[in-house]
Amino acid sequence: MTEYENIAATVKNGVGTITFTRLERRNALSVELMTDLSDQLDAWVYDDEVAAVVLTGGEDVFCAGLDLDLQSGFTDETRAIYSEACLRAYGTLLDYRKPTIAAVGGPALGGGCDVAVFTDIRIGSENAIFGYPQIKFGLTPYFSPLWRIVGLSQAKLLTFSGDRIDAAEALRIGLIDRLAPAGEVIDVATALASSIAETTVKSAVNNKEMARTSPALDPVSALTYETLAYREVIWHPDIVARINEAYRRIKKK
Repeated sequence: MTEYENIAATVKNGVGTITFTRLERRNALSVELMTDLSDQLDAWVYDDEVAAVVLTGGEDVFCAGLDLDLQSGFTDETRAIYSEACLRAYGTLLDYRKPTIAAVGGPALGGGCDVAVFTDIRIGSENAIFGYPQIKFGLTPYFSPLWRIVGLSQAKLLTFSGDRIDAAEALRIGLIDRLAPAGEVIDVATALASSIAETTVKSAVNNKEMARTSPALDPVSALTYETLAYREVIWHPDIVARINEAYRRIKKK
């Protein structure tokens, strides 16, 4: 497997795990980290050993956002390079063909909160903190993916003020989907990813495709699309075999 300087990547039982490893910088986002993240996601996109991907920074810090040392030294050229790296990483997550899960322990701030928001599912530890502190500097956030998760009013509260919220409030407004005990967020996220992987890579990809497509359709078009998707898979030999095996187990009981 490819060696990276800013992330660690592992695969086990159908789950690919990407861990940010810039702990000395609180996993702050750099061009190199964003590039490593994008490269590894690209490497797994058609890998049949990976059904779902977990992103994490560990149990104590997810990502502190843009590296302030980098920002303070921006030139027109380096600012453009960073913007391109962000667009690639966020775009890859937004349109990824497999389910992605953020396991958030500790702070997920600014661009770190964006990384979590661009995943499909977010598991937060009791010690997790979320927010967009760059708002205090007059910078703008990524608003669109956030409001689709928490609704317009809560997204406005977060992005107009730049105030931070704790894990309990994040769970209340729907920013995180499940709350994990402190020190166990990676285990909880991995268990969920393993459950997804048990459906097979093909099923995970099919269901992710539906989740990417249906929200953009009107209700009648979505009904038609999802019915056709069901018809497409119901006669696949491997699916028929799985259904028959489940029926045999039930009959034995």
